[in-house]
Amino acid sequence: MEKRQKITLIFWLCLSLFVCIESWRLGLGSFNAPGPGFLPFGASLSILLLSFLLLLKERGKKFIGKAGPLFRGKRIRNVIFILAGIFAFPLLLGRLGFFLCTFLFIGFCLKIIVPHRWRVVLGMSVGVTIACYLLFDTWLTIQLPKGTWVNQLLNLATHLWK
Repeated sequence: MEKRQKITLIFWLCLSLFVCIESWRLGLGSFNAPGPGFLPFGASLSILLLSFLLLLKERGKKFIGKAGPLFRGKRIRNVIFILAGIFAFPLLLGRLGFFLCTFLFIGFCLKIIVPHRWRVVLGMSVGVTIACYLLFDTWLTIQLPKGTWVNQLLNLATHLWK
């Protein structure tokens, strides 16, 4: 393992340890009623364990071999598109709402980034959107944004109904 890789792993190990400690101080709560530190603790604990395992695994072994440029052989267009989609999702979430935004994001990923047939794209988009809704809204009871267009549509329907 190169020195830079070891330094990077040690950095992530230290950072995740710090986040674990601070998350613990915030309070973890319980699994049924998580506290404010529950999610950061779980994420940082995962990073801590992975960093530690990589350091142990590669003790005396070669991990990567020759490292090349970051995007060699990769489609840089896909990297730019996925980053644009990841940044656009939270920006559009308030206006479009959870359903439409999730449907469009999954459809975008399945059609533009990894091209699939339309039948697969529509089916997977609907399936993932419904699964995410059931997970977050029904099971975890997290209030999801409906979007401003839903309220405008309901107002329009109310005016037309009168």
